Order: sequence, then structure tokens, then C-alpha cells
Amino acid sequence: MRARHHWLALLLPLVALAACMGAPAALSQPTSDLQERAPAPLPSTEVPSCPGLGRLLNSARLLQTVDLINVRRFYDLHGQDCAWSPRNGSAVASVLAAAPDQGLDPVLFHAVPIADLGFDMRLDAVMLRDVLITDAALKYARYVSEGVGPVAEANPDAPADRMTEADRVAALARALREGTPAAWLGGLTPRYPAYVQLQSGLARYRQIAASGGWQMLPEALARSRGRALDHTALRTRLHAEGDLAADNGSALFDDALRAGLARFQWRNGLRADGTLTAGTIERLNISVGQRLATLALNLERLRRTLADLPSTRIEVNLPAATAVLFRDGRRVLRMNAVIGAPRHETPELSSAIDSIVFNPPWTIPRSIIVNEIEPHVKRDRKYLKKNHMSWQGGQLVQSPGPWNALGRIKFDFPNPYSVYLHDTPARALFTDPERAASHGCVRLERPLELAEALLAGDPDWNPKAIKAAIDSGRTLRVSLPDPTPVVLTYQTAFVEADGSVHFRPDVYGRDTKLTLALSNRLDVPAPVPGP
Repeated sequence: MRARHHWLALLLPLVALAACMGAPAALSQPTSDLQERAPAPLPSTEVPSCPGLGRLLNSARLLQTVDLINVRRFYDLHGQDCAWSPRNGSAVASVLAAAPDQGLDPVLFHAVPIADLGFDMRLDAVMLRDVLITDAALKYARYVSEGVGPVAEANPDAPADRMTEADRVAALARALREGTPAAWLGGLTPRYPAYVQLQSGLARYRQIAASGGWQMLPEALARSRGRALDHTALRTRLHAEGDLAADNGSALFDDALRAGLARFQWRNGLRADGTLTAGTIERLNISVGQRLATLALNLERLRRTLADLPSTRIEVNLPAATAVLFRDGRRVLRMNAVIGAPRHETPELSSAIDSIVFNPPWTIPRSIIVNEIEPHVKRDRKYLKKNHMSWQGGQLVQSPGPWNALGRIKFDFPNPYSVYLHDTPARALFTDPERAASHGCVRLERPLELAEALLAGDPDWNPKAIKAAIDSGRTLRVSLPDPTPVVLTYQTAFVEADGSVHFRPDVYGRDTKLTLALSNRLDVPAPVPGP
């Protein structure tokens, strides 16, 4: 159970014991809305004196509620006395109360108890509010810039120059001395395009939720073949997310409704043909609350992993099964991809493509030999020969050619998972809306165009030379003088170039795992009462 008002009832007696003197009490004015709870900035810039603060900071019973290590660091820099004037404290409380704008739960930042203590001038309340503001500001500074996960879960690909906990403490203390703590916190919000766009998407869906969201549709609509039933509810539903520009109240399944349905299907990774299927109804019936949760999860994922993406890169989004080449921040090539099946998950990683192999052989992994090839060989002793496979030095290898599982082009990059990007002779899969079907590597729809783009700066490798190399049938590895960064990401919500918000199924269950991990961070326990 999340601790809210009883939190204060347990803590205030503790703080009162630590205080050397009292002050007249003023009644707090709680309201139901967190942002209304955040008090307006008060005119006073005077910081109260708190002679009992040191004893409060040595209380073990605060340990479950605040990060005492970093809070103590802060007050060591501040002379073991209260730090927050009513004006600065209220300004920071307003930033914290707006945490939902970043997809963050205000419970993480003591928003309710800080607001409830806002006008209580008793010394015990003043000290507790001061400590909670400090702890909340330090947590917000880390969570909004690097994610909510514990420090031990930090992204291994994150740059080494990210702030340490000690850096954040010093930066907050400096901002407070300069009178700009709220501005400092606000400046930590990620500014890279993918985050800003998804944050705007979150704001839009919060507005939809505030307007009442949308109603569930009956499954019977999927059996109507688009025309037999009243489609008023479908029209209203599509209008709610903007897939239908206007809701004229018509019950007919007309061309405008079909186009709106096709747009919804496109945004949700379905076959965008405007046909009302059971699968489409299922996606339409995902609630706005679920969409908000997905958007918040993906903002968290961006905070953890994508803050420092190079402007030139290949980015593979696994749930969308797409690959995009960015050059100087612009999308110059986009294609469908085939990713690992759920039993052969493609990992998330960052690396750099350092070479391209034309006419690659395929050294077949042991697991595929045991689980797939050996059963075929038992049924057909000529299976290996028919599929151009042979044993070479104890390894089973498929020779280069149009039959090869890697196709004609392979893109290599160092990684501990032995995965790569490659061509494929199985072209039909690229037209399927759901493309999780490989053994873990990423198959590309337009590998030749990607190879031409990566080699465009090399005069020896113009498109004619590339074609000649492929047509020769010989295996040839070409090293890239400037390796191209490649990032395999996992975004179940993202914003396309036209500003449309897209959603994809959680194909590997990683949203569920992240939700469970975050839930442990969102339970803010009440301190254990003393005897």
C-alpha cells in the first residue's frame, strides 16, 4: 500500500522529538489534485533555522523513506541546517507536482506530504518538509535524466560523463545558492527529439483521458463485414484519437470511416486495409489508461538508453520490426525488418557496423543443427546437399548463394550475442504486419540500399562495384573506414516523422518486466513507528 497521509502521522512525532523548539501550527489545506496541492510560491525568501535537523538526519526511521546518504551529503554542504526558503521550496514543489508530464509518478517525489506540509509552520513540520524537498529534488534530478531504475541497473552504454550522485548533490546545492533550483531541475528534462515527441504524445493522451477517453466496442462489429451494423460507436472511437478528422454521427461504414480505420491500423502495426477484424477490435479496445502506461514506460526506456544517440546511426526498433538509417539526425532510409521470434529474442544493444560481407557463408549455430536440421536429415539423407550445406572443420556451413539464409549481404558489428543484420531469400515475411520470426538476428528488407548508403563515401564502392561484387558469387568482406553506429532498441510507443503516435505489442514481454521493476520503486513505505 502506498503511504500518503498516514505517512505524516508517523513521521511528525519523530521530528518533534528532534526539534529543540516548537512554533504555532497552521492547518494544511489538502486537495485531491496533486498539482493543486503544490502551494503557490510564497513571498518569503528567508530560510528558517532548524537546530534539530542533525538529529533528524541520524534517524534510522527515515531510511525507508528518503535516501539518507545523499540527503546527508547535501546538508553537510549546507551546515546541517534547513536549506529551503518558502519561495524556493514552493517552486521546486511545483516542478515535482508536474512529474506526470514526464510519465513519472509524483509518489516518487513525496508530492502529497510536501504539499500537505506546505503551510504548517511548526518547526517539526518545517524540518520534515525541508528534508523531503531535498530528497525529492535529488531523486527527480536522477530519474528525469537517467531513469528510475537503481544505479546498478544503469545503461552500460551510457556515456562516462553522466552525473554521479555526488555531482547531483553539489549541483543542487549550487543552484539553491544561486536561487535557481526549480530552473535547474527543469533544465534536466531530456531534449533529444524522440523524447520530446513522445512527451508531447503523452500530453495529448492525458488530454484524451481528461475528456473521458473512449468506450469499448462490441466484438460483433468484426463480424459485420463493415456495413451491416450501426458504426456510430466506431466512428466516435476513431475520432477520439484523431484517426478520423470529424465525427458526423453517421452509422454508415463509408469511405471516410474506412480511411480512418486504416490509419488506426497503420499506427498500431496492423495490416492497414480498412477491414474491421477481430484483431483490430482488440487494439481499439485497449483503454486510454493502458496507452498512458505504455507511453510512460517508453519515456522511461528513453531516459535510460537513448539520451546520447549519435546523429548518424542505424536504429532498429524491435517491437516495430523496422530499421532506419539516420544521417545528421535526418531519416534517409527506412525499411521493414524481421526480428527474433519470442523464443529467440533479439537483444537490445549499441555497437557500430565495421564491415559488410558480400556473399556471406552461414556457419550454422549448434542449437539450429540440433533442433531443426538433424530432424530434417533423419527424414531426408540428402537434405544437407539439397540446401548447400557441408561440414567444414567440425562446423556445418551453408555455402554462399541465393539459397543462403543470410542472403547476399551481411552487416557485422561487435557484440556479445553473435547477432548481425543481413539480407534474406525469404522476402514474403516483409509484407506481414507481425515480423518476429528469425533466430535472433535482424533480416533487412532493403539491404542493398543500406550497403550503398554506408559505402557512399568510398569511390571504390559505387553501386556498380557493389553489384559486380555480389554477382561474382565470391565472399568478400569490406571494412568501413568510419564504422556506423547501430542501436537495437525496444520501443512499444514512438512517434513517426509526421507526428503520429504509434503503438506496438509487447512482443517479448519487456514492458511487463519493466513495469514490475518500476513497481518496486513506486512503493514509498511509511517509516516503522517507534515503540
